Amino acid sequence: MKKLLVLLLAFSLLLGLAVQVAAEAPKYKIAILTGTTSQGEEEYRAAEKLVAENPGVVVTDTYPDNFASEVETTIGKLLQFAEDPEVKAIIMVQAVQGATTAFTKIREIRPDILLLAGVAAEDPADIAGAADVVMGVDEINGGYQIVETAKEWGAEVLIHYSFARHLGYETIVARLNIMKEEAELAGIDLVMRDAPDPTGDAGMTGAQTFILSDVPKVMEEFAGKKVAFFTTNCGMQEALQAAVLKEANAYYPLPCCPSPFHGFPASLGLGVAAEDYGNIESYLGKMAAKLDELGAVDRVSTWAVPVNMSMILGGFEYAKDYIENGGEKINKDKLVAALSKAAGADATVSSYVDANGNEVSNYFMILFDNVNFRDYLK
Repeated sequence: MKKLLVLLLAFSLLLGLAVQVAAEAPKYKIAILTGTTSQGEEEYRAAEKLVAENPGVVVTDTYPDNFASEVETTIGKLLQFAEDPEVKAIIMVQAVQGATTAFTKIREIRPDILLLAGVAAEDPADIAGAADVVMGVDEINGGYQIVETAKEWGAEVLIHYSFARHLGYETIVARLNIMKEEAELAGIDLVMRDAPDPTGDAGMTGAQTFILSDVPKVMEEFAGKKVAFFTTNCGMQEALQAAVLKEANAYYPLPCCPSPFHGFPASLGLGVAAEDYGNIESYLGKMAAKLDELGAVDRVSTWAVPVNMSMILGGFEYAKDYIENGGEKINKDKLVAALSKAAGADATVSSYVDANGNEVSNYFMILFDNVNFRDYLK
């Protein structure tokens, strides 16, 4: 009888603990939509990391590589997230075409869901009207950074690779205009070169092949001059980096989405281990050593902080706080704190101001300092 009572008591205690754990377990989900590894590996890995750390809470999916021509697929995936009543927040980075339409529909059927968009491809006013919070790379001040870095290196020419679709984006055009103005003041010749759109018939392979073949042509055209290169497209970064590394007088001031992980793992042949994402200082050291080996430590820069990854990791913390503690959907102070915590560095965050001088209060532009890789050499 005593044994039975002991067993019953032990069972009751275990049952009580199980009930307590169940009660403490989150009753919500945070959904994350990213590109595939070919379009944005940094975002994909950040989402993957959150899934591993928050099983049952984080759910993920990817939009198509040819997102510009498969908009309905992207919209459908976002709407599918919203069909799950446990989903209380959706984070989309990069917020490619279809985000505005999907978020508008979700707002109609699930106004309770917190909607976060990062690196928006659609008109700022449109996506800001559909999402609660929009996060973007501070492309305008990034334009200053690109030209300033090129000037410090003594570059005489700055090549700007892009294509018609990107030159229809308000933020990209604003950055380009800044680059033109600053390049003229610095005495740098800014040259625009048309590249194939990776979402077009030639695909990403065609766009990368073009970059690899065009950089040597540019260097021949401007023989004897220092030439800095920039491209607006994520998928072209690896090819541009690889091409620049082969040319002694070629320079690379910044990726379009600045990060140690944006194109560099492949172009430098370093790869990225799981621990590298959690020890960026160490990875920057590896990059510096490789660049020094290639004679390019003074010809390449990026941000020490992976900005797109910060948007996902910081966005998750921001969403988690909102779901668990309530408050306003738009809170700049909490967003800055979440981004800085995720990045391990202070984020400079400002509201986007459009071409007419109008402030878009929920569209936040993120800026970090770029690096001198010589500082990371042992």
